Amino acid sequence: MKEMMKRCLSLGFSLSIVVLLRIRGVNTLSSDSSKNAKLPELPPPPPPRPISGPMLEIPPMSVVSGTVVRDGGRFALRHADGTLCGLDSAGRAWSFEGEDVKISGYVNPESKLLHICTIEEVDGLRAEAV
Repeated sequence: MKEMMKRCLSLGFSLSIVVLLRIRGVNTLSSDSSKNAKLPELPPPPPPRPISGPMLEIPPMSVVSGTVVRDGGRFALRHADGTLCGLDSAGRAWSFEGEDVKISGYVNPESKLLHICTIEEVDGLRAEAV
């Protein structure tokens, strides 16, 4: 029984190789024609398409100052007038929690978050940059 299964598996494997080679256009029965057989040529790649649509605009860099505070589960910058601006770089802001800082970054108009490029204490003792 095992011998019969081995023969069936080897026959199936051999047939699948022959079918694949035939699909590619290689003749396995004739050794002369296989030496001279060419693989089919691939069509040339399509030309590059021009970029369409509006170009993404980079928002202007802002420099803001205030105190880093927690606002729920995230960090925010509290301005002198008491308004909060969310910070999207919590990994950088946590070490400045409760301190007065100056932040250079970009305000994301969709999420209304300030992306921190640089953050430094107002007295200038500590600073982090990108």
